[in-house]
Amino acid sequence: MFMYQVDWKNSYLHFCNIIMYYFLLNDEFLLKALFLPMDHHHIGGDFRKGAIDLGGLEVYEALYFKKIWDTHSGGPKGLGASFYEPTSIPSGFNLIGHYCKPNSIAMFATVLTAKDTTGDPSQGALKSPIDYTLIWTSKGLNVSQREDGYIWLPIAPNGYKAIGHIVTTSPVKPSLDKVRCVRSDFTDLTKVDKWIWGHKMLTSTSIVNLHTIKPKGRVLSVPAGMFLARNSSNTHELACLKMVKNNPYSAMPNSLQIGEMIKAYAPWVYFHPDEQYFPSSVLWFFQNGVELHQPGQIPRPVINDGDNLQNNGGADDAFLDLPSDQPNKERFQLGPFTIDLGIIGEHVSDWEHITLRVDNFHGNLRGVYLSQHAKGQWLTPREFELIGGTRPVVYASLHGHAHYFTPSAHTHLARNLDPKDIEMLYDEFYKMNSSRKSPIVNGGNFIGFGVRDDTAKSNNVMDIASTYNVIYVDYKPFGIEPWVSYTGRWGPKITYAFANEVMKIANKLPDKVKRLFIKVLQKIPAELLGEEGPQGPKMKESWSGDERVK
Repeated sequence: MFMYQVDWKNSYLHFCNIIMYYFLLNDEFLLKALFLPMDHHHIGGDFRKGAIDLGGLEVYEALYFKKIWDTHSGGPKGLGASFYEPTSIPSGFNLIGHYCKPNSIAMFATVLTAKDTTGDPSQGALKSPIDYTLIWTSKGLNVSQREDGYIWLPIAPNGYKAIGHIVTTSPVKPSLDKVRCVRSDFTDLTKVDKWIWGHKMLTSTSIVNLHTIKPKGRVLSVPAGMFLARNSSNTHELACLKMVKNNPYSAMPNSLQIGEMIKAYAPWVYFHPDEQYFPSSVLWFFQNGVELHQPGQIPRPVINDGDNLQNNGGADDAFLDLPSDQPNKERFQLGPFTIDLGIIGEHVSDWEHITLRVDNFHGNLRGVYLSQHAKGQWLTPREFELIGGTRPVVYASLHGHAHYFTPSAHTHLARNLDPKDIEMLYDEFYKMNSSRKSPIVNGGNFIGFGVRDDTAKSNNVMDIASTYNVIYVDYKPFGIEPWVSYTGRWGPKITYAFANEVMKIANKLPDKVKRLFIKVLQKIPAELLGEEGPQGPKMKESWSGDERVK
């Protein structure tokens, strides 16, 4: 039985989150997902209609673009950047800025256009700029390009704000009708996010840096998909959009749409062929011997759906535990050596999650976040194998249940070693292995150190859409099961003599490898080196905030 939460607070108003949970003994697995487009039934509100009404300002997600200008060097991976203008937008909608991306990533963006629906001819939601300021030009600079590029900042009239830049290949200022500025009450503050591209020269006028921007707040903010360009003498800011409609949830999916998305787009999760710990329902966990432990009290069974679980205490005020069983085993990769860490890194359970983010304009999948122990990574949907063309395939690592999109040997928190240490490790490895074949990690010989996560296809595959309950929808009246609000830990916290355990493992290694192993193990984060029961999903940062990215 799988359990789903639907929310919008940990995204923005033009995205929705569907979170899938299932309980895993000796490890807890949380799947947090947003899905691909559905067929056009069960349409309701503004969800998947292409446009969203913000309360006097209607916004439309552009689907088509034309390239304005590009450069072929600099930026991430040194491949340059490209600048685009939305095209083929519906009648009545206007540009509010151009889009820019590094050439190292695919064309994959949510870029908004806007339409005034206030009906106010003098103080409507949109107005043309009163002028432009030239922020930067490539003319006369050593920039890899086919023609000169110019980046302009619209100067907004009083009471309005610029949302994005305009890019041209001409030194002539763009037409004032080219773009619209937005009335201030429809806007919100932004902050600099990821670096896109930049150019540096000796003169200050030739310096420019381009970044993506994101809202400073989350609840009512709407990112427009624009970029911010600044030179050495300019500190201007751009705004994002804001929902001012009385009902801010009109673009969220209804119950039927949620069901359609779960049925059609829930991921498949493969467990390793040697996996020993598989999912159960939370209710099964409660009914099969789990006990609630609290200081000064006798351990007692959990009642019903967690009726006697605390919901207002601290993390260490209570924990759940089953009778002892075979523990998880973490492994550590040190160059060519794969080292069993014994009890180091054991944990009775853990909550993991995967986030698939879908926009509410068209229902398109925009990104996939894979949690990997304490942190994780965002990926594009194109990087995944898809079942039936829509359902992402995810691999849970052996025993640790970190998530990856390929079946392979991965190294979590991989860090580089000194070249002399690498040479020593392989010399020692070859002395012990006459075949002279070293393990393949992440597609090649591994020259660093980190926690090893093995993934592979097997018959142990879970269809997340097979059976489920929706346990929470934060924009609808919804009764929440007691266990969801439990504030204690889902397993015991166990301490041990770390130094003694390290020496037990190290004494099995060659002397030179032993010394290096002891040194580098101290650099692994503490949360990976002890047994500590986690808190439940509602207590995690990702329940209402940003994902933690490594």
